[in-house]
Amino acid sequence: MAVRFRKYFPQCKGKRTEGDKYGSVLVKGVECEGKRGKHCPPDVPKDCGAWAIDFRHPDGRWISKIYPEIKTRTEAEHFLSIIKTDILRNKFNLPCERAIPTLKEYSKRYLELCKNSKENTFIAKRRAVNILVEHLGDYRLDKFNDVVVEKYIIKRQDEGIKPGSINEDVSKLKHILSTACKEGILPKNPCKNVKKLKVTQTRDRVLSSEEIAVILKGEGLKAKDRLIILVSLFTGMRLNEVLSLKWSDIARSLISFTASKTGKLVTVPLSSYLASELQTYKANSPGNGIFENITITSRIANTYSLYFRRVFRGLNFRDFSFHGLRHTFLSLHGDLGTGAFITKELVGHSTLDMTLRYTHVNLDSKRKAIEAYTGHVLNNTDKVMSLKVQTG
Repeated sequence: MAVRFRKYFPQCKGKRTEGDKYGSVLVKGVECEGKRGKHCPPDVPKDCGAWAIDFRHPDGRWISKIYPEIKTRTEAEHFLSIIKTDILRNKFNLPCERAIPTLKEYSKRYLELCKNSKENTFIAKRRAVNILVEHLGDYRLDKFNDVVVEKYIIKRQDEGIKPGSINEDVSKLKHILSTACKEGILPKNPCKNVKKLKVTQTRDRVLSSEEIAVILKGEGLKAKDRLIILVSLFTGMRLNEVLSLKWSDIARSLISFTASKTGKLVTVPLSSYLASELQTYKANSPGNGIFENITITSRIANTYSLYFRRVFRGLNFRDFSFHGLRHTFLSLHGDLGTGAFITKELVGHSTLDMTLRYTHVNLDSKRKAIEAYTGHVLNNTDKVMSLKVQTG
């Protein structure tokens, strides 16, 4: 039996890393015990954790509970001593547990805890929460189970929602319930084992050589639009990353930017062609920002994304979005035989698996690979057969 300060935020918690003979080393988190000070990470809200009491119930179960009235270690230890005494006297009169909220009620608390997430991540969570609340908002958190979630999945499928989108929403529901467990509201996640729907992998649209030629010629394109497209095509950068570029990010034939999803600092060599295009454009861009002199938010990036869809339609590029330029960049690197690790570093992916998901090797490359492999096999077979004839 013990008391401990249970932390809500990953930047305050400890973690295990590779190192010792057992395969992991425990790295301590912030030793705060709920008292705020200079040791607190930036942007962590005041309600950053709560005191938990761990004890064994008379029926043998280990219980970890958080009670709102406990504010300090002293109060928690005093509370634990009362529990120990009651257990020894065969009594178990714990204070009334807090009422378990509905999904709608808890969603506000959950989004408060997620405010430190990256902007794109937080927007995705808020979108999923709004959809979940619309369909399942009246359910109490402890009333969720596999059957409830399966019914929700079937209903969403009947509405024509794509499996990938349904999987994202179910994943957010699991995370909400998991967060409620960490706060002591639920003893365990009731939907932990819900399985995802199978998603058919489809080939993303990439530009053909003819379409790339149209962009290079620039006919029907504004100078700014053309250069934004060229930067993405020759660097693989996302739209919001391109729009956020400053002239100070370009130095010594290199472009440096922060990957919007992983937060990694990425440096990409600047080709002589793109360097020349940027230099020509610079005369008409007096500010520090290459394309925009304002902070690029998700709303601005989305507006630009819709705008470029219209631009590509005007060029007769069917079913093509700005993100397709990133797919094109990765696909052509795959066709050229660029190593997956180098490609991963160029685009700032966190894992090789993500890079391989984006890389689309075309049919011509596959055909060349098969022909080369077949030629290799036949060549070796001919050598073996000729040797047998000579020795026979």
